[in-house]
Amino acid sequence: MRFKVFRTSIAAAALSVIAAVAMPSQSAKAAGFYKDKVITIVIAFGPGGGYHLYSTTLAKHMKQFIPDTPPIILQFMPGAGGLKAANYMYKVAPKDGTYMSLLSQTAALFQRLNKGKTGYRYDASKFNYIGRLVSMDAAHMLYNSLPDRDLAKLKNAKLETIIACTAGKAAQGYINAKALSVASGISVKILTGYQGSARQNIAMQRGECNYQPGAWNSWKARRADWLKKGLIKPVALTALKRHPDLPDVPTIVELAKTEKLKRIMSFIAGYAPVGRAYATPPGTPADRVAMLRDAFDKAAASKGFLEETKKRNMLIGTAPGKFVQKIVNGIIATPDDVVNETKKILGYK
Repeated sequence: MRFKVFRTSIAAAALSVIAAVAMPSQSAKAAGFYKDKVITIVIAFGPGGGYHLYSTTLAKHMKQFIPDTPPIILQFMPGAGGLKAANYMYKVAPKDGTYMSLLSQTAALFQRLNKGKTGYRYDASKFNYIGRLVSMDAAHMLYNSLPDRDLAKLKNAKLETIIACTAGKAAQGYINAKALSVASGISVKILTGYQGSARQNIAMQRGECNYQPGAWNSWKARRADWLKKGLIKPVALTALKRHPDLPDVPTIVELAKTEKLKRIMSFIAGYAPVGRAYATPPGTPADRVAMLRDAFDKAAASKGFLEETKKRNMLIGTAPGKFVQKIVNGIIATPDDVVNETKKILGYK
């Protein structure tokens, strides 16, 4: 992102040039560090899904904008809906700028919902956010094995008609399915133990489930054929506003009938703007954070990256790390009454 800077006098301009020469930028200070180094991106879910696709594409182009062009490799660390990777990045991962992560966009949300629990050993607000590639509006997809895919009609469907396959109670799929059920009034049976969107897609094909909430950008990039054939139909979005691709698909906030429920759904949907955001552990030197942010911004705006993402049908909606930081801080600052009501709805203690 480029910003116009206005100078009020020639003297001020001269002083700024002198300062720039005398005091190197934070990213310039880090030059030389990455020689003979390898950067690892820790991904909170298994291979084969959108996290994999976006990270592979970013790694390919981002390394070109880092001094000494260090290789960037991916390390998959699925477990507990992203909790394992978040704890690892906060407590264990090297804090020298050689480790980045793509955590679940719900990391801050689940931290707030589980405040005080021993299993949550990270603080999402203390990660150094490098940048976001795209927001993560979750599209609630119904498979064509259902006799009807109209939400209004499904309110009267028999129990266990709508079945979702998710990783576990700490996964975004679980929270999305619960949210849709409460907001729309439909009954949803949620099966757990299906790690990763690839396995969940297979489960729908096998008839084990017929409903899967997942990132709209992933559906569009990886299952465009399903959309074209009508195998899946989006009936709602976990988002704060409608997506331009899906102007007729309501958000869970819109589906909520009371102001109280709308506040809860807004809290849940607040993770969507976090999206596919990359971060380094707390304690990473500021100059290396600055260098990685600069490389990220340049890669995301590069011709090669944009051409490849267009060819792969990948949605892109970049945002700087500071924007992500603000969103995360807002989630963590959510009032206790909203958090407690959300926990009741989700069945969390």
